Amino acid sequence: MKNTIYLLALLIMTASCSSKKNVKENWIQLFNGKDLSGWVIKIKGSPLNENYKNTFRVEDGIMKVSYDEYDTFRLEFGHIYYKEPFSNYKLRIEYRFTGEQVPNGPSWAFRNSGVMLHSQSPESVLLNQDFPVSIEAQFLGGDGVTERTTGNVCTPGTRGVPADVRD
Repeated sequence: MKNTIYLLALLIMTASCSSKKNVKENWIQLFNGKDLSGWVIKIKGSPLNENYKNTFRVEDGIMKVSYDEYDTFRLEFGHIYYKEPFSNYKLRIEYRFTGEQVPNGPSWAFRNSGVMLHSQSPESVLLNQDFPVSIEAQFLGGDGVTERTTGNVCTPGTRGVPADVRD
């Protein structure tokens, strides 16, 4: 009898696990590969949707962030938001770093990008606010010499506390 119960429990667990594998996910492609329609731009010091010095652009079907029109960096941190917020999602992203850092870019910003997973709305970001209050999955590129972590959590204006940490 015990063996039957264990076998039945194992079959139920297997069936429940395998049924989850057959669930079809409905992916929504946010970037159309042609232009920035559906995206909202906020660059420090510029009004909402002003794409200062063509910082955000689409080239060859790729969304790019480029500072090649800047002569020097004056803390014009830029962020691009999708037009509508999401609360339950999975992201699939490809990214790469190319080119050189703009002159006077902070050393910590070398090949530094990311995705703000939870963020204040672009409309509420102040004109001269560096970063939105957010939780960011940070992407860092290497310099070919020094090892560097990536996939870090960055929390501008917030505080992240792991579940097993007590105050």
